[in-house]
Amino acid sequence: MTHWLYLPELASTGTAAVLEDTEAAHAVRARRLREGDVVCVFDGAGRTAAARISEVIKRPLKVHLALEAQQHWALPEVRIHLTSALPKGDRQTTMLDMVTQLGMTDFTPVNFERSVSRAGTGSQDRWRRVLIESCKQSQRPWMPLVHSSIDLAEWISGPSDDGVVNLVAHKEGESRSAVIEESLVEAKQVRLLVGPEGGLSESEFARLHQTQTTMVSLSEGVLRVEAAAVALTALVTQTLAHSRIGSRLDKGSA
Repeated sequence: MTHWLYLPELASTGTAAVLEDTEAAHAVRARRLREGDVVCVFDGAGRTAAARISEVIKRPLKVHLALEAQQHWALPEVRIHLTSALPKGDRQTTMLDMVTQLGMTDFTPVNFERSVSRAGTGSQDRWRRVLIESCKQSQRPWMPLVHSSIDLAEWISGPSDDGVVNLVAHKEGESRSAVIEESLVEAKQVRLLVGPEGGLSESEFARLHQTQTTMVSLSEGVLRVEAAAVALTALVTQTLAHSRIGSRLDKGSA
């Protein structure tokens, strides 16, 4: 398996680059890569390049790379924007790691009436490090965008153009896969909403019912925030992949 390494300045490096600090340590100490090994570098903005380690300098630790032709990957066909209450502590890391691997393209924390955690100073920097590691693991050339916190009213007033689909995780929601798949057929952007573990307040639930949203049931039980976020993201990515494969097959047989 080719290991992925993060190189944010990839667009301007030319045919050579140097990894330092965290990425150099990850390559040499965690992955145990050596001179001559081939890796893939990415910038998180859709650009990748094959690279060969040409030299490893140990003090201070630096990894020199010889780069081959770069490739620029198109944006995902459908944007998957997770807007979620924040779980406590390290569970935020677990959630963001997993939903990034599954294909989330955007993340926005939402403050609900019963929220117990809110974004603090340094949260975005910490989340960014998680997203980088997750993209390296899942080999995703586009790193998700992280947006500032909003409240539910801002989410409700968000885009409602054709192609925008709103799905809300809720225990009493829709569970029939055919209905969910039908709602995603023409989707260009899927906005996912996950509430706090204390549940939506009566007023929040009522306001959501007045909008064009589909409530989606993910389990018979009550899930933790991160479990609901992962389950909803996985459901959407799997359904989108299935519906688009079916659509291409139908067009090919027409």
